[in-house]
Amino acid sequence: MRASPLAAALTLGLAACATPTEYVNPCYGAGLLIPTDASGAEIVAAADDCIAKGGERKQGLVIRSAGHLRAENYADAVADADAAIALDPAYPDAWYYRGYAHEEAGHLDEARRDFDQAIDLGLDPGAAFRARGRLKFLNGDFAGGFDDFSAIVKANPNDAEAWRLRGAAAAVLERFAIAEQDFSTAIRLNPEDQKAYSGRGYVRYFTSRYGEAAADLKRALEGKPEGLKAAFLYLAMMRAGDPEARAELSRQAETLNRNTNPGVFPAFFLGAVSESEMVDTAIRTGIHKPRENESEGYFYAAMGRLFAGDTAGAKMWFEKTLATGVVRFDEIRGARKELRAMGIDVPSPDPAVAGGRALRLSTGAP
Repeated sequence: MRASPLAAALTLGLAACATPTEYVNPCYGAGLLIPTDASGAEIVAAADDCIAKGGERKQGLVIRSAGHLRAENYADAVADADAAIALDPAYPDAWYYRGYAHEEAGHLDEARRDFDQAIDLGLDPGAAFRARGRLKFLNGDFAGGFDDFSAIVKANPNDAEAWRLRGAAAAVLERFAIAEQDFSTAIRLNPEDQKAYSGRGYVRYFTSRYGEAAADLKRALEGKPEGLKAAFLYLAMMRAGDPEARAELSRQAETLNRNTNPGVFPAFFLGAVSESEMVDTAIRTGIHKPRENESEGYFYAAMGRLFAGDTAGAKMWFEKTLATGVVRFDEIRGARKELRAMGIDVPSPDPAVAGGRALRLSTGAP
């Protein structure tokens, strides 16, 4: 695949548009170079100046579309991308930015079609496949997201974020061996990526390597206390038989608000709130969709019952967790793990397994 023509032009300092080179810096996505700290209005003004000075109009329109995106003016972003497409229907950057604007505006079908077109026109996979893969992932097509992220790492094996994104998709599909290797590759390429440590920690928890899971989750929590990770760290330490589990959870919970999701989960395991209070708070104050908030509360209620020796109660809550229909949350994989340990058959979320086909896939890690 060829690189983005817009990226190539801007890498040369937007010479065609006579824009000062000091005004450009790397931006998210398609390789578009715009100031990382510029406002949307500033970017739009720079695009207008670019066009006024005789720069190629389609490039200026896409730069302006990016400015409208930053300003969250999605209708204007779509309009400018439309104009660029009208000038050159084979210009992949315009399709990409229109797809990005559609996605931000909640027009997901339109976004998917535009990303498809950008890919067909040869846009750098680091932009188009990342955007389309993220869109697929958020809409429940985890295998499709995995495939798109795979295209990125095939084209650029040093893209740490792409390895992490593919690891996240693999984890949801319970392709745990691949997920762990992907997260490890992301960490090797970017040792400061706390999200990669978090992802690998969850995977190691789901594969019953609790001590290693705890080490990764501690690293993920360094300087960033967060209720869900803190709760999973506690579960990992408890399962590993670590006598410091409660003390560590208490330390992690010091700055968390126990009256909101997710701060309520550590508070629950510390005995500061009851099971019913925890579930109610999780559902009432969670930032996700209602069923997703439910899945979190139900799972931690189940783990509380399990640690208390109430297997029947734990089973009930685990089954309620899965009954929410949520797929992508780590709590769902935790519920599947515990129900399987109870001898209950829980189907795999991976279509390659559910369809009766064994998954044979090289991880392709460098």
